[in-house]
Amino acid sequence: MLNVAIGDWVVATTSEDEMVHGYVEAIAWQHGIAFVHVIASDQDEIIGHQIEVKLSSVKALPISGLDSEDGVRSMIDIALGIKDEMWFMELTDTLFALQSNGSKTTKEKEFSGFYANRLGVDQL
Repeated sequence: MLNVAIGDWVVATTSEDEMVHGYVEAIAWQHGIAFVHVIASDQDEIIGHQIEVKLSSVKALPISGLDSEDGVRSMIDIALGIKDEMWFMELTDTLFALQSNGSKTTKEKEFSGFYANRLGVDQL
C-alpha cells in the first residue's frame, strides 16, 4: 500500500505521461486512483484543475518545515503558483524573521550560478 494521504503534496505522472505537481484532494483506493489538484504541470491547461492519476504514479513530496529559509522559500513558490497573496505575505514575513535571526541564506550555501528547483518538479 502506498504512503499517501489526502492533503499530501505530490508529484505524479498522468496517463499521457505528463508530470504534475499538486496536492491530493481525494483517493479512490478501490480503483487505485488519486484526485490531485494541479498547481504545476507540463500541460498548462490542467493547472488549477483536479485530475485523476493512478496511485502507482504518485510520489509524496518530503515535508518541508518553516524552520529553515529553504523550506519557507519552497512554500513561497507554492503561494505564488496558486496566487495566494495573503499566504505569500505571511511567508515573506517568516522569511525576513529567519534572516534577521542570523541564519545562513541559501545564496551563502550555494555555488554561484547554481540553479535550485525548490518546487521539486523536474520539468517546469
